[in-house]
Amino acid sequence: MKIGIKGVVLIAIIAFLYSAGNICAGENPPIENVMEQMEALKKEMYYQKEEIRELKAKLDKETGKKVANSFNETVFVREDLDQIVDKRIDEYFEKEETREELSSYIKLPLDMGYEKGFYLRTHDGKFSMKTNGRLQFRYSFEDFDRKEDDSSFRLRRARLKWTGNAYRDFKYKIELALKSTGSKDRSKSVELLDWWADYTRYPFAMIRFGQWKVPFNRQRVVSSENLQLIDRSEANGEFTMDRQIGVQGFGKLFEKKLEYYFGFFNGNNRNESRNDNNEHMFIFRTSYNLLGGYGKGISEVESDIAYSDTPLAHISGAIAFDSTEDVTMNLEGIGEVTANETDRTSLVAEYGFKYKGFSAIGEYYWRKTHGILDTNIIDQGFFVQAGYFIIPTKFEVAGRYSLVDFDDSLEDDAIREASFGLNWFFASHKSKLQFNAIRIDSEKPGPDDIDYKYRLQYQLSF
Repeated sequence: MKIGIKGVVLIAIIAFLYSAGNICAGENPPIENVMEQMEALKKEMYYQKEEIRELKAKLDKETGKKVANSFNETVFVREDLDQIVDKRIDEYFEKEETREELSSYIKLPLDMGYEKGFYLRTHDGKFSMKTNGRLQFRYSFEDFDRKEDDSSFRLRRARLKWTGNAYRDFKYKIELALKSTGSKDRSKSVELLDWWADYTRYPFAMIRFGQWKVPFNRQRVVSSENLQLIDRSEANGEFTMDRQIGVQGFGKLFEKKLEYYFGFFNGNNRNESRNDNNEHMFIFRTSYNLLGGYGKGISEVESDIAYSDTPLAHISGAIAFDSTEDVTMNLEGIGEVTANETDRTSLVAEYGFKYKGFSAIGEYYWRKTHGILDTNIIDQGFFVQAGYFIIPTKFEVAGRYSLVDFDDSLEDDAIREASFGLNWFFASHKSKLQFNAIRIDSEKPGPDDIDYKYRLQYQLSF
């Protein structure tokens, strides 16, 4: 029975794959070993062709062209056959089913690919790491009332982030901020933002330790990647607890409708290697999702870009206690006053609603500072914010009003913010273009400072 060239080639390839499969199944060799075997096979075929050419040249030299020409047809057929074999082998390995078959024989120690980030993970799922990057490129024109106007481009944020799990029951996050090293602001080139680990075996009672955003108010915890307007509110900027080093317990109860957080932190802001006194910041927060899960806990997106089919709503609140040293305030009629130690109590109440592309959120803040001339200084503030998708999941209009009302005994009286925004989403929050027009009225003794800011920002996240 005659076996054609194609049959011989296929039999050889199958034999090669079978032997490689047996080797891989026993020892799990790296893919580089298999590639080396393929290269060796190609070299062997090449050497055989070279030997044929050398034999032909020898015949031409020793017996003359007449004798050698009798081999021309044979040599031509052999060279043509080699080309056909090479072509068939290349075609075989270019097929999708061939690559899938090879992958079943060659098993790498890690899975890798892209799924909302570039990832590596072990086959058993015990360990994984996902890498993400984000860039916010911004143009701003700022019309100031009492100083020179400013027009500038800016890399507002450049971030690298790693998230994943270890030993199944631990989740972690590391995030770095990359900054320009300009001579004016002496900014750091790299800054550690987040580095924390969660023990997640019991969803109703989890533990976190490290450095991260204190879970006091929701707008601060929501990533700047997922904000509805380009920046957070002026009220948030005044009352936020920012990032701290500490430990917290948290969990979700009653089918994830109730969330709770309680934490103990240094209370002296991020990247401080140790506490500056023997006092700590204490936080307790709870959130109730009235109509089921409002999102991914406290850190969900602000806009209703998912165009929710059913209404989603939450009400939340938090309380924080903190002691700080060397606090300086400007008191009306007195001037600067510094207290060696002050105690602060802060409260926040929140709501959120989403349905069919419409979203509405709001936060109210209250803060009492005790220890400045033995008086209680009470500051308050709030913001309300709403947005609606005119073109579902693509084009959104948003607005916000924010107020910070300082204690009557302070020289600063109030800060009022009114913002209007337009958002175009190319690929959800991963690729979006935002425009904001902002009016900020700073009420102080004498004429108010009224500033106008116009911002255009593109965000790329991967």
